[in-house]
Formats: sequence, structure tokens, C-alpha cells
Amino acid sequence: MHCRCFSYASVVLLLALSGLSTGCHKDKGPSPETQVEGLQMSAELDRAKKKIATVEKDLTAKEEAIVLAKEETEKSKKETAEKEKALAEKNKQIKALENEIAEMKKKDVFIFAEASKLHQQNLNSSALDRYRQFVATYPASPLVVDANRAIAELSVTAPKEARARAVTLDAFAVEREALKKFTDGWATPEDMAPLLRRKSMADVVKLLGPPNMTYREGKELGYVDRVVDAGSGARGTLVIGFEEDRVSTLRLGYLGKPFKP
Repeated sequence: MHCRCFSYASVVLLLALSGLSTGCHKDKGPSPETQVEGLQMSAELDRAKKKIATVEKDLTAKEEAIVLAKEETEKSKKETAEKEKALAEKNKQIKALENEIAEMKKKDVFIFAEASKLHQQNLNSSALDRYRQFVATYPASPLVVDANRAIAELSVTAPKEARARAVTLDAFAVEREALKKFTDGWATPEDMAPLLRRKSMADVVKLLGPPNMTYREGKELGYVDRVVDAGSGARGTLVIGFEEDRVSTLRLGYLGKPFKP
């Protein structure tokens, strides 16, 4: 009986010691809260590492961009310097050519060639002046004989051409005056005759502008109230008739008496 009690007490003691031992082991390990905090810190540390890696990557890219920009700037400066150098060389060559041409223009051959060119272009008055200038400037030149021959020829033809040119210029002056009077609304059909003689329909429209009216299936153009009667001063319509696309008649008003310009 005594032995059985001892055995039972021994078992209870062993169980108590076993529980105590187990409790001691549990106190030595981290608590659940500590484990959660550790996991959170680990996650934050990973995120911080990723942010740092991203920032370092962006910084590296910007540094590379700066280096590339500097290289391109240096390259551009070098190219600009080379272009300026090439431009300066070209300007130097141009200046040398200009000086060479200026020296050539001082030579008798060049002056004679200019006069001959004007002569060939039938600009005889200008050619005559250049030949005379040549003889006066280079009296000892072997080309003086040819220049004097040209002067003798042009002394006959140049005055005639000058008179003809003066007549032509006078005609142009008359035409300009007629056009001005037409623009102001005070021209007579007779004033317009020299201006419109043998002009095509396209020439007339270009000269006077689009007509207000057309007659006879477009073969006549009418400019309403743009001319006046020479006798009465009454304003009327200038009617311009065409044959084979050339001005053939003029008249004042649709029913006016036509006349050939």
C-alpha cells in the first residue's frame, strides 16, 4: 500500500516538473507580437531597398543624359568652329576674286569687250559712249583702231535710234495719261484709242480691269460710266468691239457710232 502511494506521488511530481520545464521553454521564444513587428520591419526594409534602387537608377540615367548633352554641346561647338573657319576661307576667296575682277576691269581689253557687248545687243548709244571712254582712257591701246571704226559707225546710227526712242517714250507718256484719265473717269473714247489699238481682249481686261457688261455674245466689252462725251461732257459707257481677238472699234454707249482706234 505504501509503495503504491509513492508511485502515485512520483508520477504527480514528474508531471509537475514536466509542465514547469515546458513553461520555461515557452518564455525563452519570441512572442507573436514580436514576430509580427519583425515581419513588418522586414517588409519596410525591402520597400526602402527598392526605392533606393529606383532612385539610384534614375540618378544614373540623369548623369548619363548630362554626359551625353555635354558631348553633344562640345560636338556642336566644334562643328560651328569648323563652319566659321570654312566660311572665313570662302570669304577670303571671294575677296580675292573681287580684287582680281576689279584689276581686270581696269584693263583695256575688258573695257573694249564691254563696249563690244553693248554694240552686239544693239544698245548703240551706250556702246558709243563706252567706245569713246575707251579711246580717251587707253589712247595707246592697239584696240583703239577698232574702237574708232565702231565710233564712226555708231555716230550715224545712234542719233537716229535716240530720236526713235524719244518718240516711243512720248507715246508711252500719252498712253499713261489716257489710262490715268480713264481711272479718274474723265477720258473720252478718243483718248482711249491709242491705248487700246490692236490690243487683245485679255490685254484690255488686264489694262482696264473686268468690264461691267458684255454685248454680242461676249464679243464686246462695256465699261459703264467710265468715259465722257467730248462735246457735252456727259458720262457714258465705253463699248470696245473685237475682231479676231483684237480691238477693232470703240464707241460711246451701246447705240453710239463706232470708230476704229
